Amino acid sequence: MAYTDKWDELGITFSVIPADRKEEVLLFLYDNFFLDEPITRSLNVTRYWIVDLLYGENVKGGASIMATDRSGKIMGLRLAEVIHKNSWFSWLLDTFMGTVLPKIAWILGRKWDRIIYIVNLLMEGLLEKNIWPMFEEFNCEKILNDICLSTSKESAGNGLGTELVRRSEVLGKELGCKVTTVIASGSTLERSSAGEVMFPLKRFSTQILRMRKGTVFEGYQRTHHLC
Repeated sequence: MAYTDKWDELGITFSVIPADRKEEVLLFLYDNFFLDEPITRSLNVTRYWIVDLLYGENVKGGASIMATDRSGKIMGLRLAEVIHKNSWFSWLLDTFMGTVLPKIAWILGRKWDRIIYIVNLLMEGLLEKNIWPMFEEFNCEKILNDICLSTSKESAGNGLGTELVRRSEVLGKELGCKVTTVIASGSTLERSSAGEVMFPLKRFSTQILRMRKGTVFEGYQRTHHLC
């Protein structure tokens, strides 16, 4: 049976996420991604306007893929954004998120101040994520930036996540992207870095997050060992 026939037989359809399904996408993420992803689960990420804003905006960009069943229900999705080399707005937003927001996050309350501090430490500190030098390094005008990959509990383990990544990469190329940036962990990291499109630029052991009780990472329960 051909690989594409597998999804036809299962009644799974892949498509670019339309903007009018933004609320459905957010509900899917809160029910599946945030409750399952070890860091967000450990931090007890719940619905909040800033999370809706950051993730919801990526539905509008035309670079995100979803998988739906015969009834139209979302079974999985990969949110992504196309970042342009000369996009001053994207650069300004990155700068704000990485330098300004952590300093003023206290106004959002103790819980979100803690969450933003930890996420910023991971992104800016341990992972040193900075997309902007990559345009010159890889001689490209556009980069496909992965936001998240999530599948429903009932579709876990059937290869749907891998297929979403594959189709997302195809869409990225059609949109003019030569490079994809991804933050992944565990087996996802190994599958991603084994392909032709992605390879690891930065790794760290998640054992560094298993700090003693009383630290900002108290309650961290990640089972993966690499990020």
